[in-house]
Amino acid sequence: MRDPAHTQSVTLLLLAALCWSLGGVLLKSVAWPPLAVAGGRGLVAAVFLLAVTWRRRPFRGGWLPLATAVAYTACTVLFAAANKLTTAANAILLQYTAPAYVALLGAWLLKERPTRADWTTIAIVFVGLAVFSTTACG
Repeated sequence: MRDPAHTQSVTLLLLAALCWSLGGVLLKSVAWPPLAVAGGRGLVAAVFLLAVTWRRRPFRGGWLPLATAVAYTACTVLFAAANKLTTAANAILLQYTAPAYVALLGAWLLKERPTRADWTTIAIVFVGLAVFSTTACG
């Protein structure tokens, strides 16, 4: 018999994957402007996080958590705008180029040297995007 905690973890993981996968479709189905959609998504996320972390102190302060929150907010707002203002394929194309941005910004801001695995990942992503673009547009 499986461990109940394992079963619950797998169930929650599948539920999260389902919700994540429906994000683009649900964004397209709402007749709100991009900023309103992003605000609604943020409100749902805030209520969920408050419910889950009610007994814990979720925010400890400092510039790093605040900068992370601002960056993630920008990411979700721009994702909603990209989905509402263009095709989902274009939004996904932009989103999947993130490994390249992370490697380049990490090298510039954090003085990290990208590894061979980083460059391999970036190359695979761009090959996949090229295949996607040629089959979707062809």
